[in-house]
Formats: sequence, C-alpha cells, structure tokens
Amino acid sequence: MPRQFFADLHHNFQVAAAANKVVTCLLIQALLVECFAIAAYNIYIPVADDFARKITEGVVKDEYSHLNYGATWLRDHFETSKTELEAANRQNLPLVWRMLNQVEADAKVLGMEKEALVEDFMIQYGEALSEIGFTTRDIMRLSAFGLAAV
Repeated sequence: MPRQFFADLHHNFQVAAAANKVVTCLLIQALLVECFAIAAYNIYIPVADDFARKITEGVVKDEYSHLNYGATWLRDHFETSKTELEAANRQNLPLVWRMLNQVEADAKVLGMEKEALVEDFMIQYGEALSEIGFTTRDIMRLSAFGLAAV
C-alpha cells in the first residue's frame, strides 16, 4: 500500500532526478512529503495512546529537521529556483490532494478528520514556502494551482 500510495510522487521524483532537477526533487521530498507526514503526525498525536504518542512525537521532530534542511537549501537558492518551484508545485500538489482524499477513511478510523489533515498540511506547506521566500500572495496562488487540478 505505501509504495502504491506514493507511486506518482515517486515517479515524478525519479523523472526530476534523471533530469538533474534538484529543485523539483527537494519540493517533492523535503516539502510535500515532509509536510504531509508532519500534518499526519500532528493530527494523530492527540488521538494516539501514550505509547504511540511518545514514539510519534520523536518521529515528528525528525520530520521537521528534514523539512528545515530542504527549505534552507531552497531559501538559499530562491531566486534561481523560483520558476522551477512553481512548475513543480503545479505538477505535484494535486497529487498530495489526491493522497489526502485517499486516507480519509483510514484517518477516520484512527479518530483523525480529513479536514484537520488538510488544514495542517496547508499550514506546514505555507510556512515552508514563506520561509523559502514566497509572499503570502504567492503562497495563495501556488495553493490555488494545486486545487485547480484536483
């Protein structure tokens, strides 16, 4: 299931890697996947039992460090990577929306609401884009491109 779940993002990452598109690879792995994971963990922690909560809190710290690594690199190369970031966002954000829709039933079983996952994902992703150098207007535009393709 996880392999199939991430298959489209994995494919796009592999295509970008073969084309030496580091910026696209970082957007997929360090922003989209990490923000997705952080959102899922953030929404899971309040409903997790004590044992799972303790483990998940440690894992989410690692996810934030991965996100920070990618965001820092992209921020340092923002001017030269902005166009590719926007194109990669347009191609890959709709895949994340589809993934968020796919986990709705499983999330509900765990006591997690899809709307909370979407909200937390957008907060994490928006904050990462802001840290990189995008303005609030840019972030809203990038988010809308993702939604328009759903």
